[in-house]
Amino acid sequence: MKQRLLSLVLAAALLAGCSAPASGTADTTPDTAGNISGESEGTAAGTTAPTGLHVLSAGDEDGFYSAGSSVDAGMDRLNYVDYAALTAAPLCADPACTHNSDSCTARLPEGQTLYGVKILDENRLVLMAARSPDYWPVLYTTARDGSDRQLLYEGSETAYLSVGNTLLMADGEYVYFCVTEEDPEDPALSGGLYRVPVMGGEAQRLFTTTNHTMVGVVDGRILCVAYDLTDGTGAGNRHLRLYDLDGSYTDLMNWTDADPARSFAVDGDRILWLDQSGTAGWLKPDGSSGQVTPEWPFAVGAGEGEKLLNPDSRTPVLEGQLMVNATGIGSDVVVDRYALDPDTGALTALPLSYVAGEQTRPIDLVAQVDGKVLCTFAVNWEPAEYVSEDGTNTNTLQGSTRIGLLSLEELWTGNPNYEEITCTCPMVL
Repeated sequence: MKQRLLSLVLAAALLAGCSAPASGTADTTPDTAGNISGESEGTAAGTTAPTGLHVLSAGDEDGFYSAGSSVDAGMDRLNYVDYAALTAAPLCADPACTHNSDSCTARLPEGQTLYGVKILDENRLVLMAARSPDYWPVLYTTARDGSDRQLLYEGSETAYLSVGNTLLMADGEYVYFCVTEEDPEDPALSGGLYRVPVMGGEAQRLFTTTNHTMVGVVDGRILCVAYDLTDGTGAGNRHLRLYDLDGSYTDLMNWTDADPARSFAVDGDRILWLDQSGTAGWLKPDGSSGQVTPEWPFAVGAGEGEKLLNPDSRTPVLEGQLMVNATGIGSDVVVDRYALDPDTGALTALPLSYVAGEQTRPIDLVAQVDGKVLCTFAVNWEPAEYVSEDGTNTNTLQGSTRIGLLSLEELWTGNPNYEEITCTCPMVL
């Protein structure tokens, strides 16, 4: 299962490039709540590392790190977007480097795949990788320029991080992460919250988690959704929980599989939520809350002629607004984006989009910094060829993407005035 999931991630990456109470384990059961973190990938971190437990970001006020791959490179690669220079390139200081050897700071050794990059502090990064052939996880720390790579944690075939969830936390002394632990004698998956010293050392398991999905950090505590099938009725009970590091927790919200699926995002000390009926709202750990019923300009649901609602997976919250993607069902899939005010229910249609293949989709919002968003705003599909694992040449399509910065004002008004970023070689954000 782990290998299939990783293969899907790699396949998606290979089709794109660039031109001119604690959170739980990997999501091991179907969780239609679609939980995502409201900690934006590029929320400005400042030059001083945050204090207390916080979610690690991939960007700060200077730039953005990404684990991108391309058919041209034939591998995953650590890239850096420099906001001041409006350039994007592999994280390698050698101008003569071809970025295809283990000595390059922008790539991992042969047999390892990079699938997540986070800023640990003003000096170092954390890299999330998978080691073949069983694709168990490896965590490294490096200097901000990619040098001085040090092993931080290595899992195993039966103890692994979720490839699909790259949310990591830290408090200045430790890096925190959830591990799924698999028992060959028991098909059920469980796991635990772990921490490892930033300076290296043995990983410590803090407490056991089962069927948990991480959402984010609120007031120094870990927010997650727990899926409980132990009531004996066969109906799944879900709980929005806020955990302390000793395993104690407070339930903030409860619902069952019979209720509309729910999604969550973190906005400061508020937790924003959206359910699949279109209702939205917010709540705080102190018990205060609010709820709105927006007037969606279409039928909401999973039936013919209806649209599914989900918060944007990369940047779910911008300036207090919940970013919602509305996806049509059917052969002609169209995705629209709306900004939802969780206090009033007001909706703002955000029209900026591009066409990828035959599908129209909103521009990809990747990070926020200084009143702007980093985004992908165009893609062209072109024939490409690469050598597969068995040594044969394989024909495919590679997306030639264009990325840039856009002011929030222009995003809200739909003005495509992008500051285009020059990419030195194909990459994805």
